[in-house]
Amino acid sequence: MRNSALVVLLLIVICGSPATASRSVKRIKTEPLTLQGQQVIPPRLTEEERALIAEAYHLWKTLGEKLWPGWTDIQAPLLYITKDYEYAIGFPPNISGFQPFDQSISPDKTILVRKRVFPPGLAASFPLEGVPVIAIGAPTALEKSSGEWVLTAIHEMFHVLQFVRGEPQKVAELKLGSESDPSWQLNFPFPYQDADVMRLIHLQSYPIYLAATATKETDVKYNAGTAMEAIEVYKSLLKRQGADDQFYKYSQFQEWKEGVAFYTEYKMAEAAADAGYQSTEAFRRVRDFKTYQQLWDGNYKNRIFLAKHAGRAARSREAFYHLGLGKGLLLDRLAPDWKNRYFALKVWLDDLLITALDQPK
Repeated sequence: MRNSALVVLLLIVICGSPATASRSVKRIKTEPLTLQGQQVIPPRLTEEERALIAEAYHLWKTLGEKLWPGWTDIQAPLLYITKDYEYAIGFPPNISGFQPFDQSISPDKTILVRKRVFPPGLAASFPLEGVPVIAIGAPTALEKSSGEWVLTAIHEMFHVLQFVRGEPQKVAELKLGSESDPSWQLNFPFPYQDADVMRLIHLQSYPIYLAATATKETDVKYNAGTAMEAIEVYKSLLKRQGADDQFYKYSQFQEWKEGVAFYTEYKMAEAAADAGYQSTEAFRRVRDFKTYQQLWDGNYKNRIFLAKHAGRAARSREAFYHLGLGKGLLLDRLAPDWKNRYFALKVWLDDLLITALDQPK
């Protein structure tokens, strides 16, 4: 989720546990909505829009289990945002404010519709009336190609998995902000402008990159151990700057949440580039279609250098995206089963690295 979601999060109140989206919604003909005093029938999604949404679900269902066991067992409702309307795909049939729409993505992905509430350029995930959903605008509003849009939707689908697997409880234990108003997650006063803090993020990321890409196992362990020393210095510096270790806790949280979602988007692009994956036929007909191999070579493959230069590539919340990507790739090398503990309470990426290196916590 990017900073464009801040306005939205300020309006959202998380309430109750997530409900399960219905797989079967009775199709009913659309009734007119009132817009500026006029009764109108919302426009149908274009074939290209339906193809993009269907491809996101197809990619997730086909490869999701290879990345995260149990990922495709959850529901992942998607709110597609256009200039004037919001189309709810895979939502519970009784969610308030929406009405049935005479169109579907697939037999089990029918559509509800309402007038637009959220910004058209949004790409985020959050609970809507207790249901964790993906909210995403059109590719043009996000300034993304069709393939990039699909992989962005995958990024947000992973956030739904985080929520379902206990993110609210995990984050509440940190006591960093309100449980009912998650806007603090975006506007937390982390010391991004402190040059020493950013240097220490980079001094973690560079040996993490070296370890994750090393060909010799001795180099993997040596560089990973060096990174852990930098993490300890980083932790000490942040502890001196904030009460109750709040800055380091926030760093852990953002690496765990956004960093691993960024890692998951990267790994999905890599997996989809494999010759064994086949896109839907409709997706292959979109105007700007590129194969996932082309997307990987032209866009995603070089993201590993963001992991190498975390703290320099961005001096903002995005530094945690880059650092989390690097730590996820390193954990793939050190402890391929790390995802089994990723969702556990009080377990963060640094804890997983410590365990993988057999170091005392």
